[in-house]
Parts: sequence; structure tokens; C-alpha cells
Amino acid sequence: MRDPVAIIGVGQTTYRRRHVERNTAELVRDAVEAALTDAQIDSDAIGVIVGGVAPDALAGINHIDMASISRPGVPYFRVNTGGATGSSAFLAAMSWIASGRCDVALVVAVERMGYATTAQAVFNSIFDPIYEKDISISTISMIAMRATMLMQEYGYTTDHWASLAAKNSLASQNNDTLENPRLFDKAQVLASPILSWPIRTLEACPMSEGVCVAVLASEKFVGARRAAWVLGTGAFSDAYAMGDRIRRPEGSLVELLTLRRSAEKAYREAGIANPSEVIDCVEIQAPFASAEAMAYSALGLCEAKNGPAFLDRLLEGRTRALVNPSGGPQAANPVSATALIRIVECALQVRGLAGKRQLDGVRHAVATGQGGATQFSTAVVLGSNRP
Repeated sequence: MRDPVAIIGVGQTTYRRRHVERNTAELVRDAVEAALTDAQIDSDAIGVIVGGVAPDALAGINHIDMASISRPGVPYFRVNTGGATGSSAFLAAMSWIASGRCDVALVVAVERMGYATTAQAVFNSIFDPIYEKDISISTISMIAMRATMLMQEYGYTTDHWASLAAKNSLASQNNDTLENPRLFDKAQVLASPILSWPIRTLEACPMSEGVCVAVLASEKFVGARRAAWVLGTGAFSDAYAMGDRIRRPEGSLVELLTLRRSAEKAYREAGIANPSEVIDCVEIQAPFASAEAMAYSALGLCEAKNGPAFLDRLLEGRTRALVNPSGGPQAANPVSATALIRIVECALQVRGLAGKRQLDGVRHAVATGQGGATQFSTAVVLGSNRP
């Protein structure tokens, strides 16, 4: 049994396409200072720093973390699992506290994609060059393939994707970390150009930069601070090649096997038997509407066959759990930080500090992270009460 760990402070920069007014170290300092202030501690209390930074090719800056995150005299290491980088870094930092190696850990996730001139080329060449080259698979066409599978197998429609994108757009208007959040309705989504059918331009996440920071602490260090307690966690990896996951018996490409197993482990640790009756807030690391819908059943919010009906109820405000009240990654998706942002947003909700996007009575929240074409999945359950 591990000792309880909690989030006692968070800090975020604004998220935008490119930060031209601040260099990376300045952005990190801004977010770290905000997190330390929130946690009511100074930097001397930090026992370890974990940097979440995806490949340098996406940042356009070599070894971006060495000059901006690490601090002399404090243990530091870097984590990279693609889109799950932020949550993987969180779990790594948590392990230091849970093992008794320190009482306070700092997680710093940094994305500077606006400086990378080759980012899209990287996304277009991450899949198997031999077995998958014939269909020219890229990040966008991979999402499109899964969206069509969801439509064929479960009855989702393009109206579902457009309505969900519009829902997230509306929610993003309450998020003060977003600079000039996009606002559009369902009709505008359906009228926007097709990227790869059925994915339309306004459904896709925007290119985003920014820094997200979380301060983790041991139970004995938390004291009277307002905390978001880590009730359960899960993390699993999968085969890299998409073809290996298309129709396997244990879970097809759209059944998100690793996310389901991660969520089941996190719920088990949290003592949650029926998440649809307990979870109040969900932050899903899904840069596209169809990717968000694909996660509902994996998180135990509904059965896969009932996904469209659950989505209809969600859009009508008739579900217990509200999904992505921040607007989610469809509003801003800084790759290295996006999974940590999901955890931070849940922490703000259970601490009652989410501002205009605060939901009423949030006691339990779950955040996901997924990277490497959902090769890596994480789930973190947070609660308002000490376990």
C-alpha cells in the first residue's frame, strides 16, 4: 500500500499558436511561480523535478528542457511518451513521493511547437514505412480511419462529431488559459473543409504552445492545504503498429484496450465499482471529437454499443459526468503538456478553483492521457477527500 499523494499547486501559461514575447525559460518560470504560490511553498521544498517534453523535432529547439526546466542541486529527468508525455511525467514524479524518496515533486510539461518548421512532416511520417505506407497514413488519416470504424460499428454520424466539436468550442469560452479560443457551432463545423473524411477542419485541434506545472506532495506535507488527492492511477502500453490492433479478440483498434485497462486499474485503486455513478468530471486527452467519443466506453461511462446514445445525453446535459469542461484538447493541444493539463484541470475542479469553468459539487474526476497513436494510455482518478 502506498502512502497518499496529492496535488497541492498548479500553474499554467496561456495556450496559443506561438509565444513570441517569452522564451522557454521565461514561460517555465511563470508557470512554476504560479504553481509554487498556489501550493504555498518556495522552491527549496522541491525534492525532484520531472520534465515532460516530447521529441525535440516537434519543438524546433534542441534539448529544450536542459536550459529551461532542470535546476542545479535537484534531481531531474525527462519523460517522453508522445501525447501522454504530461501524464507519464506526473506518474513518474508521483513514484518518487510514494517510494519515500521525497515529499514534494515538481512536474513541468513544455511545448514549443510553434518554433518547429517540420512538425507536420513528423506527424506524417511516424507510422510504419513498409506495411502502412500504401495508405499514406498520417495523424489525420489515422483519426479518420478510426472515426469511420466507429460510424460503421456503433452508428455514430458526422452530426455527432460536429456537435461534439461545437460543444467543446462553447466550453472553451470559459477557460482563462486560452488566448482567443475558437467559437463555432455545429453548422460551421459541417461547412468547414474536409481534412480526411469524415474529419473536418473545425473538428481538429489547433497547433498550440504553452507550459503546465503541477506540485505533488506526500500526505504528511499537505497539512491544511486545499488538495486534490490521487485516488488511483493506471498506465499501459500497446503494440506500435496499427495493423496489430485492428481486429484482435482482446480489443479492436477503436476499443482502446490500454485505456480501458488503465481506467480499470485506477478505478480499482480508488474503490470505484461503477464510474458512471461516481465520476463527476472527465478530462479526456482527445484532439478530435471522434477520439473523445471513442474513450467513453473505455472509461466505463457507457457500453461501446450505447456510445451514440450516451453522447446524445451528454450533449443535452443529461449525464452525471461532464466531459472536458475546459474545452479539452480540441481547444488547445500542446502535445508535451496536453495530458498534464487534463490532470491539472481535474485538480482545479475537485479543489473548487476552476473559475468560470467550475462545475458544481465535483468530488471525483478522471483524467486520461494517450500518446503514440494510443500506444500509451494513462488514467488518473482524483478526489476532494483524503483516501
